[in-house]
Amino acid sequence: MAVSSLHRPHGHPRLAVVAVFLLAALALLGARAAPALATPTTTTPSASAGPGTGPETSRGPLLWTAPTNVSPSPIDAVACPSSALCVAVDRGGHVLWSTTPENPRSGWQIATVDNNNDLTSLACPSTTLCVAVDSAGNAVTSTDPTGGSGAWTSARIDTARTQNASDNAGGVLLRGVSCPTTTLCVAVDAVGDALVSTNPTGGAGGWVSAHVDDNTTFACTPAASTPDPTLSCQPPLVGVSCPDVNDCAAVDFAGNILTTTNPLAATWTSTPAPGRGYHSLWAVSCAAARLCLTVDGPGDDVISFDPTLPARQQVRRLPASLTNVFCSPAALCFVAGLNSSGISELLASAQPAAARPAYTSTSLGDVNGVACTTLSLCLAVDDEGEVSAGVRTTTANLLLREAFFPRGRLPTIAALDRRPVTRFSLASPIPARLTLTWTLAGAVSAGAPVLARLVHSFVAPGAVRLAMPLDGYARSLFRSLTGPVHIHALASYTTATGSVVVQRTLTFRSPPHRRRSRPRH
Repeated sequence: MAVSSLHRPHGHPRLAVVAVFLLAALALLGARAAPALATPTTTTPSASAGPGTGPETSRGPLLWTAPTNVSPSPIDAVACPSSALCVAVDRGGHVLWSTTPENPRSGWQIATVDNNNDLTSLACPSTTLCVAVDSAGNAVTSTDPTGGSGAWTSARIDTARTQNASDNAGGVLLRGVSCPTTTLCVAVDAVGDALVSTNPTGGAGGWVSAHVDDNTTFACTPAASTPDPTLSCQPPLVGVSCPDVNDCAAVDFAGNILTTTNPLAATWTSTPAPGRGYHSLWAVSCAAARLCLTVDGPGDDVISFDPTLPARQQVRRLPASLTNVFCSPAALCFVAGLNSSGISELLASAQPAAARPAYTSTSLGDVNGVACTTLSLCLAVDDEGEVSAGVRTTTANLLLREAFFPRGRLPTIAALDRRPVTRFSLASPIPARLTLTWTLAGAVSAGAPVLARLVHSFVAPGAVRLAMPLDGYARSLFRSLTGPVHIHALASYTTATGSVVVQRTLTFRSPPHRRRSRPRH
């Protein structure tokens, strides 16, 4: 589930011989997937992979592609019900979808489904149901999200009056929706109401509304002169997240966490956020039934809590004003915000439930939504109508290790010397750049001669076959050496936001095959 940051003002800124040795090994072993990382080892006396310095990774648990524009309007939310389908909604009443979300540069389609209303939030519990809500109080639903404009239906489910609320979202009525299953959806609005449906495609009659938030905006005095004094200090509910049918969490702009264990009963408990007297909460997202996160805007804090025990909260101060939060079921959480220089950034943690979770920053900015298609691949949408694909650094690390430092028997130097050209295959999950560099071990300082180097750019995800010829100079150099040869091997996987680097020392213990000279008579 993705919620939007509508309380932000709209329009917010934003080779040679040794390479051949390795490639021959790849030709024999292939690039294969593995369930977990393992340090590659070899037992052959011909060559061995010695201890390396370990991986050097980019800041953050994901590497992201450069943003690609796919919409004329800011994209507020994205949902990925499968690895082959992602759906997004924007502030122009458009729905966007892709069946190849790992490649943001192609495959996105767009259709107008909501008469230019702001589509503020989206939930897709399956590939055959997506539910969006908008600023005018409509639920826009489809059982065929890729079917274009005619496959979406709009129904007015919220007729409450609203006003220019304290979160700067103006007259935006519906603020969030979450659907843990196809038969339960919960939405929240700007006047403290929760709307629940067991038949979200059933039109207006399929939704039931109840007022669940009786809190008051901080330091607000009701104005008797307004048409409805009770609304003049009503804090908007700015987001909702339901990790399962029995647990939902929402937050309001008065700094309160609202939870329920029975959303159908419309009985919600309000708990103030802890610590420093929070005056506003800006978004909420749950990674699992016992883990939800919220952020407090300029307070710089991300607050984790158990929705069944909302008073037990943990606060983590981050160096940014935090405007949004997005968590995946794999307990990978992202926080969007502004750093001290006013620059948008995306912070992420692979362990948000830790006692002191580590968050690292990436330069990806203006992010309004993140959804993960698999444990390894995620998609981000932003305020500029752009999409970025991200792969986990652990996945990229594994890709390099398995492809270029495989376990098992490596070919002998003599065999490689007799075959000056080798071929191998490598698959990339997103557009990226691959680099292989080889130098003599102990000569890795700046300016050291490179024995081998290969660069390949994946303009799209997929597998490629690469050929690496044995460089003549490198062959001559290697033939002149005697005894073990130690090679410093470095492989990097690079995207727009950083690199993963794996490096090892390869030791080749037998000299290249040499032609024996004829005996003298």
